[in-house]
Amino acid sequence: MPNWLTTALGIGIIAGTLPEVFFDLFHPSRRGTLSDGVGRGLFALLRRRPRMLPMAGPLTLALVIAIWVVLFACGFALIYYGGFPRNFQTSTGTRPPGSPHLLSCLYFSLEVITTLGMGDITPTAIGLRLVATAEAFIGFGLLTASVSWIVLLYPALARMRLLARGISILVNAEEKITLRLADSESEVFLAELARDVVRTRVDLVHFPLIYYFAPADSRASVAHQIGHAERFAREGLEAEQPVAIRMAAAALDSALDDLAEILARQFLGCERDSRSSIFGRYAEAHVAAE
Repeated sequence: MPNWLTTALGIGIIAGTLPEVFFDLFHPSRRGTLSDGVGRGLFALLRRRPRMLPMAGPLTLALVIAIWVVLFACGFALIYYGGFPRNFQTSTGTRPPGSPHLLSCLYFSLEVITTLGMGDITPTAIGLRLVATAEAFIGFGLLTASVSWIVLLYPALARMRLLARGISILVNAEEKITLRLADSESEVFLAELARDVVRTRVDLVHFPLIYYFAPADSRASVAHQIGHAERFAREGLEAEQPVAIRMAAAALDSALDDLAEILARQFLGCERDSRSSIFGRYAEAHVAAE
């Protein structure tokens, strides 16, 4: 393969990967991103293995980061390939072995992008040195971005778990005292649920990857508990309820509408149907297929 062709191919891979990283990190709500495709594929695959479904989210996160690294490393390796081995030297000042070219370039590229810097092979041409410096910057940026992504992702996931657990606890409380939440004159619970549903909706926009984290315990799953929140809102809106209860229930009802809209548009791929139907599909999607 001509040197100019491998260089052009390498530049093309890098140029194609950069937007994917940008959209995954800074515009994740855009359909068709790498994380969206990997998440959908893994989630659908692991639904066939009930015990493995909770691993869909973590595996998606790890796989997306790995794909970023591999694509950049391969792209830069193809650029180095055009000047290998004549424009490289070993730590002893000799020219590196001429074969295998591609594997040696890939090794050097991985060494640079991970900022390992062993120094056993270094470029001598100024152009390739600048390319290696650019790759090191990208590698450092990937490391920083990946750590930041993980650090921000898990608090958002915890907020979803908090919402699900909160709904589950309120349902259990209703059963223990045989009294509906709407009849308890505790509008504060409905108001807090509305706030938590809004947070979940915002988190799904900013961190759509959390949709694919399916907890093994249904009490910690928004998909399985959100139907109860819909019932709370419906019962709180009954005409005989006090004004404070109806106001809090109306806020919860609006928050649930917003959540259903983002679920239908971004994750379920369906037309905006009745809210109950959307939540039903959401729950069904998070049940492992036997």
